Amino acid sequence: MPETVIVKGIRDPEMIDYKSVVKRMKQFDALRETDKIYLRFFMVPKAKDANISDFRVRLEGKEFEMSVPVEADGTVRLPFSEQALAAEAEVVTNQKAGTLDIYYGPGIKVPEGLSFKYRDVMDGVKQSTSMMKKFWTFLFPSFKGASLRYTKADGQFMIIHAKAGEDKRTIDLARKSIALELDSDLYEENPQITVSERPAKIAPYNVAPDKPKN
Repeated sequence: MPETVIVKGIRDPEMIDYKSVVKRMKQFDALRETDKIYLRFFMVPKAKDANISDFRVRLEGKEFEMSVPVEADGTVRLPFSEQALAAEAEVVTNQKAGTLDIYYGPGIKVPEGLSFKYRDVMDGVKQSTSMMKKFWTFLFPSFKGASLRYTKADGQFMIIHAKAGEDKRTIDLARKSIALELDSDLYEENPQITVSERPAKIAPYNVAPDKPKN
C-alpha cells in the first residue's frame, strides 16, 4: 500500500503509544455524560504551509497494521482495537517528530436533519466543558460556543428562529464554519435552528473564564 511506504519512509516519525490512546477512550466513556459528545483526536501541524491532505496515520505493531482515516481538518478517527493492543501498536504518522501537535478533546454529535433545537448543540457545549474539567482540572475555563464545520465553504447558512426575530448567519469562508455562541437567554428559550446543509462535524470553540453567578 502507498500509505505504508510513506509512513515507514519517514525517519523518526511523530507517533504516540496506542495503549495511552485507549486509556483516554476508556476514561472518557467511564465519565458517562457522553450522550451529546464523543472523544475526538486531531493533529495540528506547526508549519503554516503544511497540507493536512498529505498526512497519513496508521496503527503499527507486531505483525499488525491498520490504516486510520484523517479528515480535512486534521481529525483522526482512531478505532478501538483489541488486536492493536495485543500487538503493542503505535499510532504512527508520516510526519517528522516535532513537526505537529496531537490533541484530544470532545466533539459534539451532529443532530440529524436540517432542523434541530438550540439545546441539541448547546447541551454538547456544556457537557464538553464538564468533561474537560474532569479530564484536566475543575479550573478549566468554559467553552464559549460551538463551531459548525464543513468540508467545503459553499454559501451555507444557519437561521436561529428566536422570539426576538430570525438571526441568519452565513459561513466563514476562511474557517469553513458557522459559529453558534452559548447564550443563557437562548438556552432558556431553546429556539428552533435550521441549516442549509448538515455540518460535517461540530466542535466546542475557544474558552473564557467562568463568570461568578449573581
